[in-house]
Amino acid sequence: MWLRYIGIPAVLLLLWSAQMFWLSHSFFLSCIAAAFMGWIHCAVTSHPTLWRVVGHVHDFLNGASFYIWIYQHVFGHHPYTNIDGMDPDIVTSEDDDDIRRIKWTQKWVPRYVYQHVYVPLVYCLLGLKTRIQDITILFFTKKNGVIRINPPSSSQLTVFISGKLFFLLYRVIIPCFLLSIWKVIVLFIIADMVASYWLALTFQASHVVSEVDWVEPGKDGKMTEDWAELQIQTTQDYATDSWFFNVFTGALNHQTTHHLFPGVSQIYYPQITPIVRETCKEFGVRYNYKETFFQALGSHINHLKTLGQEREKPQFA
Repeated sequence: MWLRYIGIPAVLLLLWSAQMFWLSHSFFLSCIAAAFMGWIHCAVTSHPTLWRVVGHVHDFLNGASFYIWIYQHVFGHHPYTNIDGMDPDIVTSEDDDDIRRIKWTQKWVPRYVYQHVYVPLVYCLLGLKTRIQDITILFFTKKNGVIRINPPSSSQLTVFISGKLFFLLYRVIIPCFLLSIWKVIVLFIIADMVASYWLALTFQASHVVSEVDWVEPGKDGKMTEDWAELQIQTTQDYATDSWFFNVFTGALNHQTTHHLFPGVSQIYYPQITPIVRETCKEFGVRYNYKETFFQALGSHINHLKTLGQEREKPQFA
């Protein structure tokens, strides 16, 4: 387990030192973010201090707040996966001004007809969106969707601000002393786009597809379905036999196992997933799976196309 957690960063740092900046840094951000998922979920070591220290590395490496991420991902997305109005990962506007339509409860407008073409293009802005959204959530809205954000302590606020400033320093200001400003801008954009695409597509292929359930709570705001069953039916796995995706997504291609056992290190997911699959078969629970990443990505594109061109959810007999 430790070989993977230490080995991937080491290789990527070697690429960085070899001045393969745009390749190494983009892969560095995306792969490290996936590998650090285990620390964020307290799945590596039993020391809370280490969890926090490693988690806050995100603040300085990619300028994204670990503090805000905990609320969005751990307190929001995992307990309320794909539940309309609850999961911060699928928050959409109540009006018709959202950039994409991913739920049947959203109002349809004509511009969504071609969303399967233009929406994937803007996924390259995920990194920028996240860094800006951190600021608006912490200082203005004080919530992410319906998940309230508690006021940060002095130390948490210090890390938040320091992370943003350090990111600007080592990604923009220092490079400007070594390279032309245009080269800095181009390399920054390339690296950020690659990292953003890798993370965005990894997550979209797991949850924003038509094959999974899109759950709506009852009028009383309560869910009657079993929690574990919901976790399985609101996620989609892909390429679980692929060494590449097991390593470079942090085993998040085993999304079902990750949602059932977030506190277990991803290194064990390839051994757990077959058990989950057989258990689903035994108890008649639908298990969503695609053989390849591109099939999973295709299901996301098809989902965008369907909800962009259909005003209402088709009714099947």
